[in-house]
Amino acid sequence: MIIIQKSAETKLMELLGAIRDPAGWSAIHFHLNDLLEQYKSEYQFKIAINLIHDLLKGYEGGIYQLVDGGIIVVCGELDKNVLGKLVFQMRYLYMDDPLSYTDNGGENPDFASVYDLRTQWQEFMDMCGRLMAMVVRRNNAPLRPERATTPHASGEYVAHKTFLAHSLASVERDLEKTDIQRVLHRQPVCAVLPDMSMRRVFDEIYIHISHLRQALRSDVDLLSNRWLFKYITTLLDFRMLEIISQNIVRYTETPISINLNVETLISKRFLEFDAMIKPSSKVGIVLEIPVVDVFVDTTAFHVARREAQRLGYRVCLDGVSTNNLMMLDRKKLAVDLVKVQWNADVEADLNSKENQEISEAVKNFGTNRVILCRCDNKQAVQYGQALGISLFQGRYIDSVLNPNAKVEN
Repeated sequence: MIIIQKSAETKLMELLGAIRDPAGWSAIHFHLNDLLEQYKSEYQFKIAINLIHDLLKGYEGGIYQLVDGGIIVVCGELDKNVLGKLVFQMRYLYMDDPLSYTDNGGENPDFASVYDLRTQWQEFMDMCGRLMAMVVRRNNAPLRPERATTPHASGEYVAHKTFLAHSLASVERDLEKTDIQRVLHRQPVCAVLPDMSMRRVFDEIYIHISHLRQALRSDVDLLSNRWLFKYITTLLDFRMLEIISQNIVRYTETPISINLNVETLISKRFLEFDAMIKPSSKVGIVLEIPVVDVFVDTTAFHVARREAQRLGYRVCLDGVSTNNLMMLDRKKLAVDLVKVQWNADVEADLNSKENQEISEAVKNFGTNRVILCRCDNKQAVQYGQALGISLFQGRYIDSVLNPNAKVEN
């Protein structure tokens, strides 16, 4: 699988001209040119290209980064499951952009176009012809402004980059002065029996982002940019490890989970933290890794996951949606637990094809390995139980265990 970044449209047409029989060939057009400007940095495009290349390593074909910012992949004998995984992972990479998911959480069909070249050869060729015509018009346009092949050199990106640097410096200063323990929350994960009785399995210890935003003096919105937020969560990881290290007995006397990025788990700081934890306590600590880290760098994820499990911790994959649970392979991921976000939209018909697929995915993962989180009402728990799930987390669970709580998770 080759990567083409210069004169991509011309070389794409050359590849298509060399294909003698389109049977068995597929093409995927990722419309990344329609992303919001903050998701068009050179760094983000590099991650996308590397993700595609790693997944399709060994396949015949090419990855073409177009002058308008889109990406086209042409591939021979592409397995349908790999194709589905590719689109799924790319969509997750840009999950915060409305191009990936609609307001109600559904997959936005405008994110990518998939072509079976055996039956859609002419349709795809027509589209490529329009791309070539656009490039020719740009090249021949009089007094046209210089346009970078990636948004790296654009004025919008430079302005965005300046804003990002200013934001990071501002937030870092405030984080150093903020008492993180004030915004530290505990939320239980419980096994719920058929009679709705509950048994606490462990408590997730996490930093409440909304409360953190209130505590910080900075006027920067931590959620305004995913890459800013990603960096901030890495800083918060270190603060979390520091807080637990200062009072290990208090935090590890009962089973807990903590959210950590892959970058943190493979850092020297985590090894220092691990050295302070008794081996007998590690089995009661679950490390929750965000699912997006799997797609950003699969190799780093597996290194972090294997090392964490070797040290004695359990690993949970966090942030998985009900729509995409069936796309994940627990055996390949080798995680101990998976945390799935409750989606009320799929509850209505338990016999629907989607719910049957989710139920099958739960069974494949293991009914005692799937946690349904964000359960705000009893119906969410009942829905999960109907699909075979036995572990739950959310405000409904909180209200049953502690009906007089004054602070809401």
